[in-house]
Amino acid sequence: MGYTKELSSLDKKSVLLAGGKGASLGEMISAGISVPPGFVILSTAFERFLKETRLIVEIDAALDKVNHEEVHTVEKASESIKALIMNADMSKDIKEEIEKEFKVLGADFVAVRSSATAEDSATAAWAGQLESYLNTTSKTLLDNVKKCWASLYTPRAIFYRFEKKLHKDKVSVAVVVQKMVQSEESGIAFSVHPVTQDYNQLIIEAGFGLGEAIVSGQITPDSYVVRKKELEIEEKIVNEQERMLVKKKDGGIELVDVLQPTKQVLTDTEIIELSKLIIKIEEHYSFPVDIEWARDKRKFYIVQSRPITTLTSKPAVQRANLYNKVFSRDFCLAHLEIWYRGESTNPKIWTDKKQPFLPYIVFERRDGTVNSYYDMKGFKWIKELLVKTAKKNKRFIKLLEETVCREVKKIKPIYEKRKTLKWNNLVVFLADFEEMFPWLEAMFLFCEMSKEEVKGLDITNIRNLREELGDLSVGVDEVIRKSLEEIYPDKKEYSEVMTVAEILADKILPVPKLKQRNEKYYFTGNKLFTGVDKEFIEKKFRIRFEKTDAPDSLKELKGQRAYPGIVRGKVRRVMGRKQIPTLKKGEILVSPMTMPDFLPAIRNAAAIVTDEGGITCHAAIVARELHKPCIVGTKIATQVFKDGDIIEVDANKGIVRKIN
Repeated sequence: MGYTKELSSLDKKSVLLAGGKGASLGEMISAGISVPPGFVILSTAFERFLKETRLIVEIDAALDKVNHEEVHTVEKASESIKALIMNADMSKDIKEEIEKEFKVLGADFVAVRSSATAEDSATAAWAGQLESYLNTTSKTLLDNVKKCWASLYTPRAIFYRFEKKLHKDKVSVAVVVQKMVQSEESGIAFSVHPVTQDYNQLIIEAGFGLGEAIVSGQITPDSYVVRKKELEIEEKIVNEQERMLVKKKDGGIELVDVLQPTKQVLTDTEIIELSKLIIKIEEHYSFPVDIEWARDKRKFYIVQSRPITTLTSKPAVQRANLYNKVFSRDFCLAHLEIWYRGESTNPKIWTDKKQPFLPYIVFERRDGTVNSYYDMKGFKWIKELLVKTAKKNKRFIKLLEETVCREVKKIKPIYEKRKTLKWNNLVVFLADFEEMFPWLEAMFLFCEMSKEEVKGLDITNIRNLREELGDLSVGVDEVIRKSLEEIYPDKKEYSEVMTVAEILADKILPVPKLKQRNEKYYFTGNKLFTGVDKEFIEKKFRIRFEKTDAPDSLKELKGQRAYPGIVRGKVRRVMGRKQIPTLKKGEILVSPMTMPDFLPAIRNAAAIVTDEGGITCHAAIVARELHKPCIVGTKIATQVFKDGDIIEVDANKGIVRKIN
């Protein structure tokens, strides 16, 4: 029986033999993704090793003594099991098969990575729990394979197994051996931004050298946010990187100085190129993915892909029910009145009649144009069309019955109320909501005007019109959210209207997450209105402005938000593994970076603050999984804060403040 398989012969169904990592790499190769060549030492090799050495009884006995609430019991079991595995002999035929495959691969240096057979499921991602050994040579290959087997029983892996209630399940381990990519640049990417949870945002973190420095949080990488539909770079944070991991000539890795520490790691063109690859992987798997990538000789390679397990929100395509579950195009409130006729909008109308609603004109833009709009009355025709379509798709029938019909009925009362109201009555109807939703009146007026049947749209005139109106970014999502909380209890009869408003708030065009207005005010939001009267808009939407004071000496630090929340508590600085047991439940963990061994401490911490790392580093990933407020990349938190200091971790804003 063979104990190895080439990566190219594996796919997503190979998890039990190749582990999550090995199966995923094989699946990506079959999808045409650039993956470094290699092979997998199957889990059956490890299982035979345990059987022949008769270690399984001793391992089970060691695990039976573990109380994962007491760190010392976890560490004792880990040390015992690791010694058992490393001191036992691997059978001759398994050794020979591994060495043969290594020669066939033809690589001087390889990366040897553990791949758990329970790895990367939808509810339990083993990311960072097991070990990887980079720049492995033929001399160190077999020892590193055994170290990967033993990593199934590291303190963090044992703790994770108990934490996820996997300790009674059969968990085995395969080992991935891949040709080493001598990365000029490398990093991590999430196909859905793990902090904003915006399904149209992906984030790339990039650093010089090998990617382990980013995963472990040893450096603070560049961060690039890209809007997926538009393929536009929304945000770039270029961080200074003084050190990078590189391979040593005789095997192993080392940290060296970066020659140009302030240089942007990836060019804008390279960011978009990598973004396309990330989107391709997400579309192949049909779920959000967390990937590790490397770039060598101007070519991108994917060295790992797994599901993102920490997302709590659903994409807009699921939230918007009828509108986005069934139809692919975006919607705005105007579509509820004029939904399928597809008539063009004449710029002259806007020029002549824009004054009553000028500050609130909403554009749903595609390449600078105004889209067609459709008549609400078309729902009957649409329903008939959908029924015809459903006959060819049985799954669609259920969606039609359970979703479309229900939503059509829900919207009908709104349309009927709207149809029977004259304009003056409509103003009265909206009066209660005008303060919270000042654009509603303008939107309905926009609907009325758009009903004029005008042909022959001149795209140039539309662009000129936008320039005439001016451009101002205004966020409404928070206004909507807070308004709904206040209005719903007293105005339940208008809840349908508010639901429409929610959908509008979710679908207006996105703008950069953070837009600086002056030295002390910032304008936040991710929605777009267009208008000319900035003072008027600022007055109406002043709820969206936040005043920020300058840091008081070194009592306040800023970093990147990794998981939101606000916590106050005592500081416990953990500068290394030996200090992990000193952290008491409810204290705030402050550390240069966290490593997988920190998992028990992170579980007890009220919040996490690190000097280094980006939002894809170990601290950030674990914080999101355990729902712990977390700020990374503060640079000097361990220098500013001392044990016992009372601090406030405002992970909503990325600020850490000393209270006492």
